[in-house]
Amino acid sequence: MQNADVIIVGGGVGGLSCAITIASANTKPWFRNRTVLVIDDGQSDLAKAQLNNAPGIAPGTRGSVALQQMRSQLLQYPTALCRNGTVTKIHRNEHTWTVHVGDDEEKCWTCDELVLATGYKPTNTDHLPIDPIAHPRGGKSNRIMLKHDGMYCVAPHLHVAGLLGGGSSQFAIAAGIGAQVGVEILSCWAGKRTHVHDVPETPVT
Repeated sequence: MQNADVIIVGGGVGGLSCAITIASANTKPWFRNRTVLVIDDGQSDLAKAQLNNAPGIAPGTRGSVALQQMRSQLLQYPTALCRNGTVTKIHRNEHTWTVHVGDDEEKCWTCDELVLATGYKPTNTDHLPIDPIAHPRGGKSNRIMLKHDGMYCVAPHLHVAGLLGGGSSQFAIAAGIGAQVGVEILSCWAGKRTHVHDVPETPVT
């Protein structure tokens, strides 16, 4: 059994945006060498897309390329990890979450904070530790989301990011929800409202 401070289930836009936001605070004194892990099954719908209206992304970029770029951006931080695999079971112990990957019962991770960012399709939801509800902005009757408190907290130490948080199917919306979840977790660690805004070492004139 291995441990990470935050585990994000889902390596699409929402999950990666959340992870990048959290990992980018790694030099803050209150970060304390914490680690963030993304577990991804490679099923993000974005991989099949072509992006023309995503802010900051060159028009015509394939979604698969954008995902790889985001993953590389995440892994520039020494406290970030990515693992490929399918989460098959999640359960809560007294103080931590345990996340099982694949069919091997011994292959699992524990964490303090868990983020679910698996998209809004109802496939493979049996492992979720809470039942989904109908997605109000999904565009199709079978789209789902997890009910949260308005700041994407589903339950203590359990968060939802991306389209599973109730956002419409747009790159910027999924990324924004993921970043907001990341900020909420960082603010908890810092003990105050916080953001991560970097500036050039040499001011631009």
